[in-house]
Amino acid sequence: PGESRSGGQGLTIRWGFHDSPFGRCLLAVTERGICGLTFVEDAPGSAEAALAALRARWPAATLLRDEPATARVLENIFPADMPAEPRPIHLLLKGTNFQLKVWEALLRVPAGGVTTYATVAQSIQQPTAARAVGSAIGANAIAYLIPCHRVIRKSGIVEGYRWGTVRKKAILGWEAAHSELA
Repeated sequence: PGESRSGGQGLTIRWGFHDSPFGRCLLAVTERGICGLTFVEDAPGSAEAALAALRARWPAATLLRDEPATARVLENIFPADMPAEPRPIHLLLKGTNFQLKVWEALLRVPAGGVTTYATVAQSIQQPTAARAVGSAIGANAIAYLIPCHRVIRKSGIVEGYRWGTVRKKAILGWEAAHSELA
């Protein structure tokens, strides 16, 4: 909480751009855990915008470009061979109490599964807060690991993903295929 309130004062964030199974990404890590994983479009200025958003989330932190360090972390997120037991991955989250509750609820949705905004709202004892849940999901700065891609509309439509509908469908398909193999 102190790091969050201070904007990251005293915190060193190592960052790097990498290719992932779902496209280029910006990965940001601290000694305490991953504090950012965002997908970057091929469009001009997208990488700079992702880095600016990281700086805005942690304005007082020291940001160091360190792709060798972040590449090692990325290998744990997207291993070449799926380990029998997943490796623990630590996160450093920055959000409101409500956002943290929503993101925690998303972590309970199993890989290969989906849920709805309304179901997430009910799971945090806020049954009328489906729109607020959507806003909290949209504020998620740690893509894939906080699985906001697993939330779909009640109608079953797969869209509304911060990093694009095509990417959301690709992640859901990849997870479904891997969960069937497990």
